[in-house]
Amino acid sequence: MQLAVLGVGGAGGRVAARLAAAEPDDRPYVATVAAFDTDPEAIADLDVPQERRHAFGTTSRSTGDAAAVRAAAEANVRELSHAATDAVPSTVDGVLVTVGIGGATGAGAAPVLVDTLRETIEVPVYALTVLPASAEEGIAANARAGLLGLEATVDSQLLFDNGSLDAPAERPSDAEAADAYDAANDTIAEWVAALFGAGEAADAAAVGESVVDASEIIATLGDPGYATIGYWRQQVREKPSLFDRLRSKTETPDEIESYSTIETAVQRSLFRQRSAGGDLSRATRALLVTMGPPEWLNREAIADARRTLDDTIDGGAVRGGDTPIEGGRHLTVLSVCAGMDRPDRVVALIEAGSPSKD
Repeated sequence: MQLAVLGVGGAGGRVAARLAAAEPDDRPYVATVAAFDTDPEAIADLDVPQERRHAFGTTSRSTGDAAAVRAAAEANVRELSHAATDAVPSTVDGVLVTVGIGGATGAGAAPVLVDTLRETIEVPVYALTVLPASAEEGIAANARAGLLGLEATVDSQLLFDNGSLDAPAERPSDAEAADAYDAANDTIAEWVAALFGAGEAADAAAVGESVVDASEIIATLGDPGYATIGYWRQQVREKPSLFDRLRSKTETPDEIESYSTIETAVQRSLFRQRSAGGDLSRATRALLVTMGPPEWLNREAIADARRTLDDTIDGGAVRGGDTPIEGGRHLTVLSVCAGMDRPDRVVALIEAGSPSKD
């Protein structure tokens, strides 16, 4: 699925830049990347093309108040609209707005940017919403504003919870933020690439028996609601020796081994390693992507795994596909559960930021 990736705010800009930098060569999915921020110094440090860095409302950069940043964004809405529209080619299948809703700029400006973008494009707009860790302080009002604002504007929010990733337990200073969140952003980039790059095989890459194209992803993420990604990756083949390569020798698993490996990986993607917590039975749509060496893509196991996913979400549309990786050494399973109402973590953030809590 070809995407225009628009990062808003400090955290959103860093995630957007990381997605573009970590894009796999054999399955490219980032058509363009752009960044929007009230801090010209922070945006200048991003690995984003100069013409795609947009500083706006810079007088509001010292405030930690999302409402003040929203006002600045609305005052600069024409500039934002032109820049955002210019960053979205007519050939893309969708737009992914990356935002950390604990920060004032992302929470305040992202809904405004999406709202104005809706007036000029017809493709779906999704938010990659990074939730702050529970220990982070002073972000409740921003998180509430960001979540409610995005609920009203985007097609779906793909949640990543810093509390579940390799992110700092406490919010670092601005000067230290880029390094502190590197591990978490690497995780986000790896998982997002597995999802949106699944059907984007380059000419030299193998094409799956059942391809996950843009229409499958769009139908899964749907409108509206929240979505989470489950991800599990494990090594299934050793690096071949020079002698093995000369003999074109490959390791072929028996059916029991490949079936068991896929079954275990699916269970772990569902219940052990997800981008954000939530009651998966509240999901109304799901997508299963299985990637790895072709000989490990056991068709019976994949079919049964889709039935497992169907049982997990308590009925609904379950789509799926495979991505063979010739010469690959790892099996990767991705399970997307979408169409959820507010997960408990989102509810808690919204309630914590309510004015009645002050």
